[in-house]
Amino acid sequence: MRISLRAKILGSFAVVVMLALSAAVGMGNHLTRTRYDNFAFEQDFMRAEWFSKELGEWTVEAGEIIEHGMGHSMPPHMDGKMGMKGRELPIVRDWISSHIVITDLSGRVLYDGANYGLKKIAPDNPKRVPVYDDNNSVVGYLYMGRMIPGAQHPPEFLVLQRASVVSWLVALLIFIFAMALGLIITENIIKSIGVLNQAAREVEGGNLRVRVLNNRRDELGDLASGFNSMAVSLEHAAIQRRQLIANSAHELRTPIGLIQARIEMMEEGVYPLDADGLSALSIESKRLSALVDELRILSELESPESTLERELFNLKALIREVIEASEPSIRQLGLAVESNFPDDYSEISADREKMHRVLVNLLSNALRYAESRVLFSLQAAEDSFELHVEDDGPGIAIEDRERIFERYFRTDKSRNRNSGGVGLGLSICREITKLHGGSIRAGSSQTLGGARISLNLPKS
Repeated sequence: MRISLRAKILGSFAVVVMLALSAAVGMGNHLTRTRYDNFAFEQDFMRAEWFSKELGEWTVEAGEIIEHGMGHSMPPHMDGKMGMKGRELPIVRDWISSHIVITDLSGRVLYDGANYGLKKIAPDNPKRVPVYDDNNSVVGYLYMGRMIPGAQHPPEFLVLQRASVVSWLVALLIFIFAMALGLIITENIIKSIGVLNQAAREVEGGNLRVRVLNNRRDELGDLASGFNSMAVSLEHAAIQRRQLIANSAHELRTPIGLIQARIEMMEEGVYPLDADGLSALSIESKRLSALVDELRILSELESPESTLERELFNLKALIREVIEASEPSIRQLGLAVESNFPDDYSEISADREKMHRVLVNLLSNALRYAESRVLFSLQAAEDSFELHVEDDGPGIAIEDRERIFERYFRTDKSRNRNSGGVGLGLSICREITKLHGGSIRAGSSQTLGGARISLNLPKS
């Protein structure tokens, strides 16, 4: 059975409030009653101790009267003037209404002031006050008020009962107010969640432009902000995906079109089927193969399953290896590739094959735009290496320095398909660098005046 979030919140709120109020009111009433009972008992006990001092002689005579079968004894005080053997008892005039019971030593009731109908009280009852005679001997026991077993509740108890009823009514009003407040809060939460739910359904349906109006400053506001950020990322990813598909189709179509056109012209006899024609076909097929290979590498790097096979190697030696492998292309272009490496320790723990790919791409990018010189420099920090690749080419405009790492991005000045490259090299460098926990950025070379690509790589 599906229970709505509104019902869960209100139900939980009602249970918590009900338990809290019940505990507070119930415990309060119990403590009040207990404290009052203790106070009243102490007062009755103190009064009984005072009265017992004047009842010794009467208790002895009353016991003798009953013992001889002469009927129930007279009250110990009449009209506040006469006492036993003519002695006046200094007791308040209305003391008989104070619920007094007097017993002898065996517990037999000698006087029942409030007509409880008691004949005998257990002699081991601890709630009693002994009555002493003139010889300071115990001749009986006095019970007063709450000390009397089975005594009816005094009038004060009705006041406590009414106070208890009032407290429960107040608790009910508080409960109703709390539930109204809980309903308002719940509706406020449910409304925000409903808006987010509706927006999520729109995203599920393909509308990535939906945004949630966020005017909250709480966790739901953070959730709305996170949703909007997610929607922006999804929209950007969708745009990039469409651009990737379009650019990939365009990049693939160019070499494929050239290959197809040259083959058709060879078939028609426009171009001879000779070594030059086959060489042109080979160049276009290699370009096509390079594009497919870089797309595959980029896809693997962007996959969550992409991993690194770290090993310890010398970074300076790897850079020199890449430069030496590119010597034929460097001489053909008439360029000079220089290196500025300190004698510091240059061991790094990284994926050697992927770092080789990064260095090859950076060198190829620099050779493509350099006019005469390319400079590699390496600086060692405490826990990282800073690698700079600079050239004396036209440089990179400030507004393009972030975008050059996007797939297929080319600057208007010098990046074109005929110059080599398919626009994925720096994107691959960025993904490999991120995978190693480093960073890559583009800037301006202060030494050569062209572009400078800087990598920051952790040593381990």
